[in-house]
Amino acid sequence: MKSINTSLYSNVLKIVMDFPNFESVKLGEREATQIANCNLRRIGILYDLVNCNLHTGEWSKVPLEECKMFRVLSALRIFYMLLCSEDNVDQLDDVIYVADFGNMLGSPVYIDYNGENIDLLKSIAMLLKNAKKNKEETATPVKRAKISDDCTEEVCEVPILHRPSLEYFGSEHYAKAEPALLRDVIDDWPALHLWSDPNYLIEKAGETTVPVEIGSTYSSDDWSQQLVKFKDFVVNSSGLCLTAEASSQRNVPVYLAQYELFDQIPELRADIFVPDYIGRTDVNPRIKAWLGPKGTVSPLHTDPSHNLLCQVFGSKTVILASPGDTPNLYPHDHFMLSNTSQVDAKNVNYERFPLTRKVHFRRLGLRRGDVLYIPPGWWHYVESRTPSFSVSFWFD
Repeated sequence: MKSINTSLYSNVLKIVMDFPNFESVKLGEREATQIANCNLRRIGILYDLVNCNLHTGEWSKVPLEECKMFRVLSALRIFYMLLCSEDNVDQLDDVIYVADFGNMLGSPVYIDYNGENIDLLKSIAMLLKNAKKNKEETATPVKRAKISDDCTEEVCEVPILHRPSLEYFGSEHYAKAEPALLRDVIDDWPALHLWSDPNYLIEKAGETTVPVEIGSTYSSDDWSQQLVKFKDFVVNSSGLCLTAEASSQRNVPVYLAQYELFDQIPELRADIFVPDYIGRTDVNPRIKAWLGPKGTVSPLHTDPSHNLLCQVFGSKTVILASPGDTPNLYPHDHFMLSNTSQVDAKNVNYERFPLTRKVHFRRLGLRRGDVLYIPPGWWHYVESRTPSFSVSFWFD
């Protein structure tokens, strides 16, 4: 991907970042307002150009400097939006959205603040959300739906290990790339007791804008994505509230899937701990959130990293197949879906996909507190049997 001319960056940034010094030249209020609005337009033009660059071509090929620039521009845009607004309170929703969108697409930009290295845009987002909390009246608590953690799967076709030693897990499963169901590993997570309460999630993360998937599976024609406030997703689509439970039964599933929620919401990150089985090989695992109602599905696919799939509440059905079965699982031809099978692992069409008869599928159920180890390259299909919250740790 071709980067935007860096001279354009430097020229615009030099102009707009000089604004805090304008008081020293004693500009009139009207002239200062005109210059501020002009700078906001300059930022907006460059912001749109960089945003367009981030959405062109393959995401993995986007230059790091483009991602960092997007966060810098997001921070400057927020500053000028508030500066040019007649009522900063009314502007809070808009600037919080800009902060969240910048955090989603951009790469961290750190600054030294009182001797501490802080992520600029994440810190701005937290300040804005706290300001909105202070301005709002206490919301009426939502009504919780009853969520069963019972797992209806009668079989578990992978080894079940009760808090195995690091040595045993490393030699018998990590090194051999063999899946296993781990128990008694995350029993100390506060999340197991807190996150099934939608009011807790709304209090901690309600104002955050998040991407959700709409449709049966990401490989289907009816699939799409949308940006929504986390509290709106929890109340209307997650299955955690009585309103959400009714909504999820009427419409297509809405799924917060494979999202780095905890980078945006450190308060929720504090409710989970990295399992010890990861620390010896990877000190910075990629942590993903999966939250949605009954019926959400991740189709049969593979991932390039080791994965500990931790079930916080609710239950899921998982179907596994080994990397050796890849030739019999009909991966999609398109490069963006090459890690996804055309086969519906739950209801296999053997006439359309005859080679699938050779595949040895392994079935199991996940319930609250279970941790499933999925080695790299293993095919896995995951379906929520109830409203469910899972956390994935991808590691090397």
